[in-house]
Amino acid sequence: MRKLPFIMKKVHAYDAGWIYAVSLSEIIALLITFMNIYAPKYIFRYLFDTPFYKAAFMVISLYGSCLLVLQLIRNKINFKITKMEESICNAYTIDMCKIKAGLLFMELENNKTMDLINELKEYDMRSFLKTIHTFLNAIAQLLTVFGIVAIMSRLNLWILLLLSGIFTANYFVVKKMEQEGYKYMTEVQPSERKEQYYLNVMGDFRYGKDVRVYDMLPFIKYKYSLVAEEMGRCYKKIFSSNLRAYIFENATSVIEKGGIYALLAYEVIRKGLKVGDFTLYFNAVNRFSDSINALLKGYLSLSKMGLYIGDLEKFMSLPRMDGPRGEEPMESGERFDLELEDVSFRYPGAAGYALRHVNLRIAAGERLAIVGANGAGKTTLVKLLLRLYVPTEGRILLNGRDIRGFRYDEYIREFSAVFQDYKLFAFSLAENVCLSREYSEGEAMEAIRKSGLSGRVSELPLKEKTPLFKAYNEGGVELSGGEGQKLAIARALHKKSRVVVLDEPTAGLDPGERIRFRNLISRLAKGRIILLATHIVSDVEYIAKEILLLRKGTLVMQGTPRELEQSIQGKVWEVSANEADMALMVDTYCVSNIKQQDGSYLLRIVDDGKPLRGAKPVSPNLDEVFLHTFFQPSEGQI
Repeated sequence: MRKLPFIMKKVHAYDAGWIYAVSLSEIIALLITFMNIYAPKYIFRYLFDTPFYKAAFMVISLYGSCLLVLQLIRNKINFKITKMEESICNAYTIDMCKIKAGLLFMELENNKTMDLINELKEYDMRSFLKTIHTFLNAIAQLLTVFGIVAIMSRLNLWILLLLSGIFTANYFVVKKMEQEGYKYMTEVQPSERKEQYYLNVMGDFRYGKDVRVYDMLPFIKYKYSLVAEEMGRCYKKIFSSNLRAYIFENATSVIEKGGIYALLAYEVIRKGLKVGDFTLYFNAVNRFSDSINALLKGYLSLSKMGLYIGDLEKFMSLPRMDGPRGEEPMESGERFDLELEDVSFRYPGAAGYALRHVNLRIAAGERLAIVGANGAGKTTLVKLLLRLYVPTEGRILLNGRDIRGFRYDEYIREFSAVFQDYKLFAFSLAENVCLSREYSEGEAMEAIRKSGLSGRVSELPLKEKTPLFKAYNEGGVELSGGEGQKLAIARALHKKSRVVVLDEPTAGLDPGERIRFRNLISRLAKGRIILLATHIVSDVEYIAKEILLLRKGTLVMQGTPRELEQSIQGKVWEVSANEADMALMVDTYCVSNIKQQDGSYLLRIVDDGKPLRGAKPVSPNLDEVFLHTFFQPSEGQI
């Protein structure tokens, strides 16, 4: 009940008239209830107790006319309520999507948040509207109970005691059942998310190639069956709890009806109740029973829904991209210097840090590469700069001010990004580039041309207006992996931001396209910060002026390509060997290159000391800097 004002305020903000309309509908229903209780008394009185047929006919006519008018008015109000609810639900759905889109990105990778979102799918705005309706109906039922108590107090208090006892027993049983139901529904959420995932894998054409090539269907069905078993156990508990409550409720209903009829029969015999009075008390008792049960179920429904309204409150209070501090306007001007000040980051629930004590300055116009093995923290660092994540410790500054203080929409306007797992949308090619309702076709095509996709676009009948994805658009086009990557690059180029973030941007491009892309970035770098997160060293060599080497979340080295190569001078060796020795060396040392010549093999080995007799020192390259930094001799891997 304490949670109800929260959702009522939300509904009032969407359409205040809905609450008034529902209240009016319940008032009319209350009038009809008491008309149904009292009217038969006078009808039967004038027909049987003191016959007065003209009066009976007048009561019947008045009763029927009022009932008809009230029902017509209530039906019209209920029709209006239905239309209002449609509008409220649509507005709520849009708001929820906006909230999800505005959540701090790291929250979307949190299992607890995902379970919360999954629960709220089960209980949408229609459920919350029903809850308010139940509350208003409960008020009407309470007034009904008070009115009937006043009527019944003149007859036999034992009837009220019987009904009150049954009401109390039902209350505790059903309350326990509702609490158990909420507990079991919370337990089943992780399994339901897995179920949806497996169903999606089996039904989504994007997984189709892998599913068929690797004959995955039996395996996926097996995984689905395991989840179904988990869900079945939870649903069995819910069913058992509901069944116990249902059996108890039916048993008490039999006791209730039998007791009421017995007591009324006693009153007829003892007091000689007239037909009209008997009808009044009979209708009142039955209505009392119905109202008490409705009141009980309404209260328990409100208590249960209060738990889900609490979940909605939690969801709406989750950290947002534009948090309470993010109200400062961005500065204009050429200066755009980023600084990471002792930044550490740990994923929620993780034991270790993904990044640890990173200190870094990035000046305007700088081209910087972040290099590391998979899992080194490259993407994490990028997401921190984009404010998708918030540092666990330390802070990130822009021109000396904490980036969390800036309005997020203004801050992110200065960034464009090409992620490794970039996404394309079922819009036209031009809309995928501009991501805006209003855009310049000329600017869209210029970005497409620069990205190297113009040749493919010119072959399409609708050119840049061609929609993507055949599954969603008639005449849609499917792009290859490399073409999709180019479209994502065109999107970043079109934004004209001051910082371009590239997360493994050349993955999926052929060698010629990669060279074209490197040249493009080099030309566009003037005045922009270029951040390249990659493990492809050849990209780094041509794009970046400064290189960061990350290892297990720690910044282990920083410098220009030349400085990094100099740092391992005297640690790269060249040695000649036969085939048998070559195989042994590959298993023993960090070998960066093998070249076959004149029946022997020339190997380049990265090692702090001279590895073999006859080994000669040679000039290192960036690949060998990478190997020297990340190679684990004991594990034979980076």
